[in-house]
Amino acid sequence: MKYKWQLYHWHIELSAKCTLKCPRCPRTEQPATSWTNKEFTLEQFQQSFTEDFISKNVLRFTFCGDIGDPIYCKDFLDIVRYIKTVKPTCHIFTITNGSYKKAEWWHELAGILNEYDTVNFSVDGYDNQTNNLYRVNSDWDSIMTGMSILGNNSEAHVVWAAIIFNFNQDHMQEIEMLAKNNGCDKVQWTKSTKFGSKYNIYGPKDPLEPREEYISDTHRYDRITVDISKRVQPIDTYMKMNYDSWLNTMPKGNIMPLCLVGNRGMYVSADGAVHPCSWVSFPYESMSDGTKTIDYKRSFFAKHRNELSIKNHSMDDVLNNELWQKLFDSWKNDTWVECNLKCKKDLVDHNYAVGYETN
Repeated sequence: MKYKWQLYHWHIELSAKCTLKCPRCPRTEQPATSWTNKEFTLEQFQQSFTEDFISKNVLRFTFCGDIGDPIYCKDFLDIVRYIKTVKPTCHIFTITNGSYKKAEWWHELAGILNEYDTVNFSVDGYDNQTNNLYRVNSDWDSIMTGMSILGNNSEAHVVWAAIIFNFNQDHMQEIEMLAKNNGCDKVQWTKSTKFGSKYNIYGPKDPLEPREEYISDTHRYDRITVDISKRVQPIDTYMKMNYDSWLNTMPKGNIMPLCLVGNRGMYVSADGAVHPCSWVSFPYESMSDGTKTIDYKRSFFAKHRNELSIKNHSMDDVLNNELWQKLFDSWKNDTWVECNLKCKKDLVDHNYAVGYETN
């Protein structure tokens, strides 16, 4: 392969479909995007991620949507079953809101996953009413059903993953107890930046904004993890072992690209477009790092979606496309807005780079 991408961690948006209307999701803020109903079929997934490719390269698939939710992909169970058949030790990390699936569906998933796998349930409330304050149109009972079935009938690790908002900041112990009762292994609290004090678009009296102590002071998120079961996954060790082998590939410049070390997975959108990570894929009209602004419609990936799509071209052709040279050159000379915000060297310490993200 000409361009030495890491190939062991892939972040795939299996489906751009979602039942929710979260107010700060790109599909809500930018509803005119053209890929909101697309998804991967089992056949499309197998054509790009062949048995040979997975066996030789992949240690982890992250199934998390920037636009949609992976569990609404019609072939989700078949895709997961295919991966686990090819490579049982591959880490399948699923991030979902968990709404509207029946108990039978969750039992089938529980039978496919093993101790290498993780399912994060994105749940911010402590009942249906509070959860719908942000996860608009979510269904509490079906979420709790899925969480309980996986937590008590699967070898996979189950995580209750919540963003800290105004409405839940004083109910954290209550949520942690709910997680324990449903068989979760961890509770993950995320400090976000998408509040009025950071972004003018949300207004000075942002009703969702928590106390300052629960707002991230970077353009990334910060996490607080509460261990419940104390179980250790085998994946933790061998994912981190890959860091040193990639350290020397990193460009000498102002950024520490987390994509090159696998901390951020190679991101594939629901229409098949490959990106170094999901951070450079957001369909906002513009983004600024304080020194320059990028117009999304004229950005690198908006222009070249078709040329870098594994639905339209082979995996080898996409990964070896000459277009990537522009990306490497930009890292050495004029840093991309997204990379300057997220991966600037003074924001990314060594330990953060060595670890791996849970998106």
